[in-house]
Amino acid sequence: MSRSDHLKELAGDFLAQFSPPVLKQVDALFDQLKSDSVSKLAVNFGLAMPPEMRRRVLASIGLEDKSAPQIPDRHLPYLIVMKNLVEKFGDSITSIGKEEMAGQIWREGRRLRLFENEIQQLVDFFPAWLTGIARKKAVELSPARVGSVNSASQMENYEDSAGDISFGGIIGQSETMRSMFSCLKKISGSNLSILIQGESGTGKELVAHAIHSLSDRAGNSFIPVNCGALPDSIIESELFGYEKGAFTGAGSQKPGYFEIANHGTIFLDEITETSLNTQVKLLRVLQEQQFYRVGGTRPVSVDCRIIAATNRDMLEMAKTGAFRHDLYYRINEMTISLPPLRERKEDLPSLVKHFLQRFAAQNNRTSPAISAASWRILHEYNWPGNIRELENALKRAVVLADETIEPDHLPAGIKEAAMQNKFRASMPENGSFDELMACAEREILSAQLQKHNFNVSKTSAALQISRRTLQRKIKQLGLDKIRG
Repeated sequence: MSRSDHLKELAGDFLAQFSPPVLKQVDALFDQLKSDSVSKLAVNFGLAMPPEMRRRVLASIGLEDKSAPQIPDRHLPYLIVMKNLVEKFGDSITSIGKEEMAGQIWREGRRLRLFENEIQQLVDFFPAWLTGIARKKAVELSPARVGSVNSASQMENYEDSAGDISFGGIIGQSETMRSMFSCLKKISGSNLSILIQGESGTGKELVAHAIHSLSDRAGNSFIPVNCGALPDSIIESELFGYEKGAFTGAGSQKPGYFEIANHGTIFLDEITETSLNTQVKLLRVLQEQQFYRVGGTRPVSVDCRIIAATNRDMLEMAKTGAFRHDLYYRINEMTISLPPLRERKEDLPSLVKHFLQRFAAQNNRTSPAISAASWRILHEYNWPGNIRELENALKRAVVLADETIEPDHLPAGIKEAAMQNKFRASMPENGSFDELMACAEREILSAQLQKHNFNVSKTSAALQISRRTLQRKIKQLGLDKIRG
């Protein structure tokens, strides 16, 4: 088998693993193909991979698909790593030891500027995948064929792990987050000053660290500075350092955060909390790439990338004079806006799964399941504290729960707010008084039944009505069908 054929074989099998749901539809399509093997190869190879990869990957191995849309790729670096390994080792790739393979993957991944967690995913995935390839007696470049040589459990396990998207520690699989990941990869290799905007708890520092990790400065320091936590009386000495004797207590020279971050990245969180006087000095660093230590007479040159973050409307602050216009445009060469959790609730399953596994491991417990009632609460709540609030709620739930997280394991404020959100969302905009009252009554009884785990005695006692009245209302309003 030639190296080119081997590459096509490996690429087809590898990419098919990224889209297991497609396998169920491919057999019927495959049977309709009566053309020559090259055409058959091209069609099935295209079906096996995510659409955004089709054009570049097929072109790279000589099977061009000109009709494929030009969409930014996400998995292409994975294929490039594999392609380079095949070209380096040829058919002997399946006999390489795990340690040597891991070393090669790390080298290729770093060269392609992948995140460490992405490289580790490849390190974890490749050995087992190559072992499976080596056991095959016959290879046909058809996703249906690939599906037939894997057990159902193996495909399920892979789908679970591959379905969740993790990018530099940031978790999300919604289109909003995928678009942001693509943007981060493009801007990370530049030297643009970046402004990250988003509500508290959306992960602004995590995004800043991801940008640094993917940049050419990744081997140097990443210095996070919470500007809001530094009083104006000391922020200058903390940012720029000071000379010996500059003030009482300055017994020796001390470098500031900018100096420590030289050739690296400095992350200025809550930059809008700085005074106008401090903003003037920050502007000087950005414009001239030098500063003076407190009490110093010689300029200190510095080469560091600036990433700033705020949860406030900086443009509005600039218009009112609360933030300097010139500094705003200096740090805002590129803006990343992080969506609040309430606008990407499709990411909740991935986030919940991640936090449950992490906190269970930290507390030497098995990751608990989540009851249907608890899932409804998590989804109906609007999470004003965003990812941080979700993280805290699940950390508490893991400790309190045994095998399943029930509503009582969640903070009371979350449960109450979720019920209010559900009630407001379910109320019709129009209707007669009787219709609106019936709708309100149903929602109140539904919430109370769920609160008391559908125990009629406890619910009737809490509402101070008789069991017979409650049972009649349950049947009348169809609430006997919602338990589950």
